[in-house]
Amino acid sequence: MQTSVPKKTFWQNPWRKAGWGLIVSLLLLPLIAMQFTAEVNWTAFDFVAAGILLGGTDLLIELGCRFSRSGAGRAGWAVAVLTSLLLIWINLAVGIIGSEDNPANLLYLAVLASVPLGGLLVRFKAKAMSYVLLFTAGLQIAVELVIQVAGLGAAPVINAAFALLWLLAAGLLRNAGTILAANAASDA
Repeated sequence: MQTSVPKKTFWQNPWRKAGWGLIVSLLLLPLIAMQFTAEVNWTAFDFVAAGILLGGTDLLIELGCRFSRSGAGRAGWAVAVLTSLLLIWINLAVGIIGSEDNPANLLYLAVLASVPLGGLLVRFKAKAMSYVLLFTAGLQIAVELVIQVAGLGAAPVINAAFALLWLLAAGLLRNAGTILAANAASDA
């Protein structure tokens, strides 16, 4: 007689529960704050946009974790996705170059686009993706150079911080790719 081990359902994963619980909590914070102060004034559009950004981030992290078999790979995907979220959020909220309405902030779309486009080119393989993220870090610095040369302003600290986050994600994914290659070689 065969016994089968029941598969975990979608919501039985404690990390998944924590991730979605965090998103709900983050969305409730401005709603609660609006009850006590006029300083926080979110519209329905703000809540929808935040929900899409946060929910999409969680889904992308889950997808990256599903395809990665190592802790370094999972951490690398999480850092890359969270860095993307942070870059989008800051640009939408206050802007990096001047205000959020400054068209120069559109330069950061090239940085953001390099991740999924490069990922598609390398099929999101961990080690190859590390090179994509190295390129992304370079683009982040290139944006800083362009805005300084064009006299649009300067944000060297924030651009350097983002470049370091891209480099951290690249290092983690490179480590994961090296581990996977070593494991594959030992299995052969």
